[in-house]
Amino acid sequence: MMMRRTLAALLTAALLSAAAAQVELTYWHGFTGPDMPLMEQLIAEFNAQHPDIVVKAEAIPWGNLWQQLEPSVAAGRAPDVVAVNEDVVTGFILRGALAPMTPDALAAADIDPDRFFGPLWDTGVVDGVAYAVPVHSVMVVMYYNKALFAAAGLDPDAPPTTRDGYLAAARALTTDTAGRHPGDAGFDANALATWAAGIVSPWMGGTVAYAFTAQNGVTFVDGADAGYAPNFDSPAAQEMVQFLVDLVDVHQVSPKNATEGSEIDAFRQGKAAMNFNGVWMLSQYAEQPGLDFGVAAIPQFGSERFATWGGSSHLAMPVQRRPDAAKQAAAMTFIGWLTQPEQNLFWTAAGGLPTQPEVAASEGYASNPMSALGESMEGTFVLTGFPFLAQFRGAWDAAYEAALLGDKPVAQALADGVAEAASRIADGLQSLPPR
Repeated sequence: MMMRRTLAALLTAALLSAAAAQVELTYWHGFTGPDMPLMEQLIAEFNAQHPDIVVKAEAIPWGNLWQQLEPSVAAGRAPDVVAVNEDVVTGFILRGALAPMTPDALAAADIDPDRFFGPLWDTGVVDGVAYAVPVHSVMVVMYYNKALFAAAGLDPDAPPTTRDGYLAAARALTTDTAGRHPGDAGFDANALATWAAGIVSPWMGGTVAYAFTAQNGVTFVDGADAGYAPNFDSPAAQEMVQFLVDLVDVHQVSPKNATEGSEIDAFRQGKAAMNFNGVWMLSQYAEQPGLDFGVAAIPQFGSERFATWGGSSHLAMPVQRRPDAAKQAAAMTFIGWLTQPEQNLFWTAAGGLPTQPEVAASEGYASNPMSALGESMEGTFVLTGFPFLAQFRGAWDAAYEAALLGDKPVAQALADGVAEAASRIADGLQSLPPR
């Protein structure tokens, strides 16, 4: 009896010792949609592989997460790891909510910056210091209707990649109800039967216009040394916005007053031959009966570089009132494991894109329809790098919409937008702590 009690006591002590040695991490993220089961699987696998660490996750809608993060830091109740998106990460960094990751900490967690697509990695970097590691990526792409391409005498496996190529294809794909094309005598732009792609109003329209305008080398907002001055009224920006407006009014290959919703419906119905939208539309189009479509990078309308809009999510460590070295090390271990190529490939099943060239080029990703995007993933330009995205984006969208709808000439619309953005950014600067 005494021996049994002794063994029981030893076992209990061992279990208590193991529990005491186990580091518990809290992890906040906003993956609350179809991607949540995959995140839960990854967390369960990590916990199984790391018996000394247990990650307890809480899925919080993104908007609520943003509202809760800074108050939790101030109250000393911040999670150990948090997922943050490209549109808020720089603001959180500059306001002191996220902790820096030293080169030694990154190396210890097997996180190599060179492993990631450059623009994605740079999203979590401020003043040369890393604060967040990419875990998820999306971008704007071009969906195209192969049947409409073939009917127009175009190669259904070779969508346009340049401005001139797009215009030629767009004219061939656009017909009125009498079968006439733009430029034909009697063509009626108000009675389109099929068309190239609708140039839509914001939000999506502003996102697509951002992508094409970035191809002209426009940065939209200057850096910190220039006070984050908006610059999207430059001649290069005006040229691209005018071209997009002309696709509707001059080239007549887009219906007037198109919206994101109307163009999604038109693409599904076989009326719009192309659709500029995010990778998240893939599953919806794949479920459309009879829709034979392909996916490609958006064409390069600009003269300076290839670029498209990108969004991303990153793993970071909130600042703690009483830092715990063991928890910080465990948090970096979790971040490093979750962003390894094997886990990144698994995560793409949720609809996101690879964050790393190695994964994008892997055999395991080759069967994914988005693998056709290839090198274009390196040209993702994320709306980040300054803490006033909302201030910039609202002004940009309003300016672009005014130009697209003909409410103002392009130059005036963009000048007014820059003035509005500058005023909002100046107000926002007052909220930043000194650095």
